[in-house]
Amino acid sequence: MIAGYRITRPEEAGRFKAGRLAQISVYHGMDGNLERVKDCALACRRISLPYVIHPVNYSLLDPTPQTFLDLKAMTGWSDLGFILHDEAGPDWGRVTGSQEAVLAGKIKELESLAPVSFEDAVNVKDVIWFWEKFARSVTLDIGHLEAAGINSVEYVKTLPDEIVRKIDYSHMHRNHTFRHGLTDHWPLVAGCRELAALKELLIRKPDVKVILELNEEGVDGSLALIYALEDELRA
Repeated sequence: MIAGYRITRPEEAGRFKAGRLAQISVYHGMDGNLERVKDCALACRRISLPYVIHPVNYSLLDPTPQTFLDLKAMTGWSDLGFILHDEAGPDWGRVTGSQEAVLAGKIKELESLAPVSFEDAVNVKDVIWFWEKFARSVTLDIGHLEAAGINSVEYVKTLPDEIVRKIDYSHMHRNHTFRHGLTDHWPLVAGCRELAALKELLIRKPDVKVILELNEEGVDGSLALIYALEDELRA
């Protein structure tokens, strides 16, 4: 297991000594995202910190050509690859028909430039079909499971083996109470169900890369809990 944290600005690279990788997160619609990815990537490279790029809300089904052009431009600064969200149709159901062909084509084109992993973020309760159909690599966001009302421990225990084999990353944060319009993205605490779910995941897939997605405080303490979990499994 390797554990790391999220950065959104170049000066954040290397700020947590226990983190052994970084996730560069940029948000669709904000100005200067291409330059931000470049600056963060250079900061990570200067200190030999492996990183993955996470363009948030960059839908491959966005009809605006610039969205996909921006994603392709970001591949020039890729390291481990990209984490993108799963996709849904116009009724928030499964992607079908012509949209399925468009999505598959764009995934193929993007994967020719950089590895791509897909996270449960849009249609969380029905994401397995998406992973089975479109994903070579999976990012399991345990916090999103809990926010969707899913028992993350039981979910991980019952995931099909073929999905577990695809899991390269896990996003970690705790579901708690509303803050900034969300109930998740809180720091981990000892005994929380999210940590129990991560333990089950590491039993099934020990080489997962774990990324803390925290908005503010609690990164050091959460990293310590994750490493303690790893030590427990090694004992």
